[in-house]
Amino acid sequence: MANKPTKREEQAPIQAIRPLLKNQAIQLSPLVNQISNIPPADQQLEYYFIPMQFMKEYKPYHRPGRPFKNLKLVNYDKPAISLSFFYKHKYTIERTVSHIQVVQHIKNYRDELLNRTLFQQLSYNEQKDLQRSDEILRTIRQRPDAYQACFSNYHHKYYYWYCTYRYFDDLASMKTTTSSEHLLKHTERPGHQVHERLNIIFIDPEYISEPVPHDHKIVDRELDTFPIQLRQGITTLYLRET
Repeated sequence: MANKPTKREEQAPIQAIRPLLKNQAIQLSPLVNQISNIPPADQQLEYYFIPMQFMKEYKPYHRPGRPFKNLKLVNYDKPAISLSFFYKHKYTIERTVSHIQVVQHIKNYRDELLNRTLFQQLSYNEQKDLQRSDEILRTIRQRPDAYQACFSNYHHKYYYWYCTYRYFDDLASMKTTTSSEHLLKHTERPGHQVHERLNIIFIDPEYISEPVPHDHKIVDRELDTFPIQLRQGITTLYLRET
């Protein structure tokens, strides 16, 4: 079960950002890059791989704790040296709820059905739901402890693509860390209005582009810091001045 996501409110100027993405984005391939399980073409998912040298241009859009609703900098300041993706059902269960929250939810549900009767005739199931919500509302107002309640979006079937990335947590010691983030997707509202949502994934071109195991790349980076190399037989002595 995923943690409750941070609420997104403000919109980023994505139309102004698109020209940057068009000029800076690169393609990655499992054949030559450290990347696996790339999402298939999906009209609901839009993401870009941006080399780390352009990362500072996106700093104005980096807002920890105050994310944009339509833009996600997946790994700002943590350029990926390897990437993988996976598909997951994302949901929350809120078990600590107040009596006021429960009453308000039932009231809103009932009022929505009542408002619908002004324009159309309710189906048999909708009429039953309206009657049941009235009964529950009366009961819960008289006896607040009549029901045990929780909130969840589990049955709404929210499936998201997640990006798992590995990055250098400490460049000096070449310590790496792995993190995962869910990706934003386009949403479609009644009337077929599409709300665009962009994902930007920063990558380290040097370490994500070598078609060799990741651990080899870390060793390569470490040994490159020893300028003096004396090879004898199958062993090489690496030296650097202190």
